[in-house]
Amino acid sequence: MALKRQKVVFPTTAKVTAAFVLALLAGSPAAAVPTPFDVVKGSWVGGGTLNFKDGRSEKLACTAYYTSSGEGEALTTALRCTGPSGKLELRSHLSYAGGKVSGSWEERTYNASGDASGTLTPGNLRLNIGGGVAGSMTVAFSAASQTVSITLATSEVPVKAMHFDFKRG
Repeated sequence: MALKRQKVVFPTTAKVTAAFVLALLAGSPAAAVPTPFDVVKGSWVGGGTLNFKDGRSEKLACTAYYTSSGEGEALTTALRCTGPSGKLELRSHLSYAGGKVSGSWEERTYNASGDASGTLTPGNLRLNIGGGVAGSMTVAFSAASQTVSITLATSEVPVKAMHFDFKRG
């Protein structure tokens, strides 16, 4: 039973994390202004809480590293989290154009993958998450911190919501 929970919880966390990374892309598309990914490049540390449908919760400890490429409208992320149920390793490749964010992600420990897309305004991101789990995500961020909230809509997943806080590492 714990193995099933890991396979469901951590791929979901990976999607959330992918969405949260997308959220970090906020900024202006103008070349004279820092690109959305410039805000989040570098190392981050923090933690989160998984809230299960049965009322339980579980804490996670996480580290992340982000790099941008191209003209700053592409972001590659690496995120690692550990918790009582196991670990996850998320990689994502994201793009920003004209206030919209889209991309793909994969969780390497459990071989899960999916997509995320949404809208971006300065300091805020709203995403729809697709793949094996459906849901939505909001992210509030600055150059120094990030707050991510995710709500899942897939009935087969034992997690109902997630919350993460990150600071520069």
